[in-house]
Amino acid sequence: MIFVKGGHLDYLGNVELVDDFVEVRTKAVIAYFKENGLEIDLDEIVKSSEEVAKREQAGQVYKNSLFTVNVYRGESADDMVHIDDLKGKCVWLSIKRNDKGTNIKWSDKMALQRSLLGDDWLGIEIYPPQKFMVDTANQYHLICIPPEYVDNFPFGWKHREINATNVKGGFNQLGQTYTGG
Repeated sequence: MIFVKGGHLDYLGNVELVDDFVEVRTKAVIAYFKENGLEIDLDEIVKSSEEVAKREQAGQVYKNSLFTVNVYRGESADDMVHIDDLKGKCVWLSIKRNDKGTNIKWSDKMALQRSLLGDDWLGIEIYPPQKFMVDTANQYHLICIPPEYVDNFPFGWKHREINATNVKGGFNQLGQTYTGG
């Protein structure tokens, strides 16, 4: 059993969208295009809105007293997957605090990932360049790589090292101390 701050995650079903989701999103995208002097292809924007709605409705919702996590598996995660070999195999976790706050500790994100996917998945949080910035909500995204790809993944540590000392800067504690010059 993995401890998750806020208690066990309850499965609430699939993501539910408001009836006019496609219409509202289409209008918002058109407004964005107009504001930024971009060419508008109405058919393409409507098609994109319908695809987003389909993906959203495939998402599963998990919730406890502190967090809500939307889980997109396989093809539903493919908007975030840009390597053909990984298409249809990854999981995208969209994590929010229920109080709309901004601070979620990395250890809480990791516990949520482990609780939903198990110990062997690799979660990646992306900090994109400005041209790919998406900042529309206090929401965090983990792209999770399946276990069979983890050992050969080109980034990250390939060993285990845990500091379980219960001091400032230690296990699950705030702060790090730097004494270098």
